Amino acid sequence: MGHSGRLNGYTQPRHGLSRVLECSTFHSRKVNQMSNSLKGFWINHVLEIKDPERFGAYAEASIPMLQRDNKYGAKLVLFGPVAATVLGNPVQYAAVVEFESIQAAIDFWDDTDYAAARALMGPLDDESAVVDRRVCCIEGEPLTVTPRQGFWLNHVHEIVDETAFFAYAETSMSHFSCATFGTVVHQHTGSQKIELAAALGFDSIDKATEIYSTPEYKAALATGGMEKSEGHVVHRTICAIEAAG
Repeated sequence: MGHSGRLNGYTQPRHGLSRVLECSTFHSRKVNQMSNSLKGFWINHVLEIKDPERFGAYAEASIPMLQRDNKYGAKLVLFGPVAATVLGNPVQYAAVVEFESIQAAIDFWDDTDYAAARALMGPLDDESAVVDRRVCCIEGEPLTVTPRQGFWLNHVHEIVDETAFFAYAETSMSHFSCATFGTVVHQHTGSQKIELAAALGFDSIDKATEIYSTPEYKAALATGGMEKSEGHVVHRTICAIEAAG
């Protein structure tokens, strides 16, 4: 099901979400040079393509609109098959689209040309016969992507213990070569609501698929009491993809 929306209708995140996103220590990480120009992003998980022919027609029609040469600044910066679902239910494909602003990320969904591409999958308010996907809008730092880089594309469904989760999150940032993340300002589609979304970079896809089980990353998980399991702290989906060469 699709959802239209505007930024002024956004409900502010819970105190804990605001705290971590504003925390100076968290934002002074080395993975990104801070910028005064935040971007809007779609962080997308494609869980299942039910009708490959119609989804392929939509994809073929929409790709030319994602080259940054439009008023939304829309550019497809990451897309591909998921090399591994690190946590959560399996994800087939994942993508990141960058926009000039968070409002552009919201408005693009109902743009006349893009809506015409979506209509190739059927009714604009229900694409579920063709694809099961989550399209989440966040505001974050510009994302630098290099060929063959590995990425985690994360959807956080529910934070059960904010103190534990954010202790882990702050400690974990040293493991990423680049990152953009934020609260989900608006969710265009997806039956399960998402609280936070992120794109977190690594030097390679091997690092992205293997790091979660390494002693050094387990040490970061341990700061939130998550080294053995996560369900008492957070419910999330992490999928790993490789940037195009």
